[in-house]
Amino acid sequence: MKTSSRARRNLGILTMLGLPATVGIFGAAHAQPAVQNAVLEGIQISSEEGEKPDEKLITCYFIFRDKPTSYFYDINRKAKTLVFEFNDTEMGSSPIPSQSEPPISGFEIEKKRVDKNAEIRGLKPEWHDLIEVTFSLDNIPVITVNDQYNIITFTYKWTTNPEKIEEYAMEEKKNIFVPVSLATVGGAGAAALAYYFLRDDDEEKVQRPIPIDDRPRRERYTEGDE
Repeated sequence: MKTSSRARRNLGILTMLGLPATVGIFGAAHAQPAVQNAVLEGIQISSEEGEKPDEKLITCYFIFRDKPTSYFYDINRKAKTLVFEFNDTEMGSSPIPSQSEPPISGFEIEKKRVDKNAEIRGLKPEWHDLIEVTFSLDNIPVITVNDQYNIITFTYKWTTNPEKIEEYAMEEKKNIFVPVSLATVGGAGAAALAYYFLRDDDEEKVQRPIPIDDRPRRERYTEGDE
C-alpha cells in the first residue's frame, strides 16, 4: 500500500506535539496486534426548529458499537467538504444510506487501511482499519463537535432564508484540521492537549494553539489519497 503525503504530515504533527509514536491511538510499541475495532453502525442527520422563525438546528449522529481510539475532522473550503476519519473502526453489516440537510448535500463512506509504522524504517507493518466519511457541502457551516462513549455528533445552525445564509456560514478563512483522541478521555474534567492546524488553500500549514476543552486531541495516520 502507498503512504500518502497526508500521513507524512500527520506523523510530523505527532512528533511536534511531543507524543511518542507508540502511545495513544495505536497502543503498544513495535508490531503488537492492533486494538479491537469499533464498528460504525449508523449515521443519522436530524433537524429541529431554532430560536428564530427561519432558523434550524441540525445534528449529525455517528453511532458506534464500542468507540474509535481517535478521530479527526477536516474542513476544506476550496473543495467544500467536511471529512471525518475514525481510527481503528470498521463498518457494520447494514448499509448506511446518504442523507442531506442544507447545506449538506450528501455524504460518502470509504474504508481504508493504515500502516502506523510506514514512516519508521525497520519496523514491521502494523495495519489499522479506518473509516472516512466525506460530507459534500453547498456552504460551510460553523460546527460544534461532541462525543459520548459510542456516539459522536456535530451540530450547526442554518437558515431557510437564502438572504441570511452569510450570517450562518463560516467566515472566509483558512481550512481547519482537528485531531481528537478518545483513548484517554476520562470525563468532562479530563486534561486536554489540542491544536487547530490551519492551512491556506495552497496547503501552507500554520500551527496555532486553541483553548483547552474536555477532549484530548492527538494525531491520526491515513493512506490512500494523494
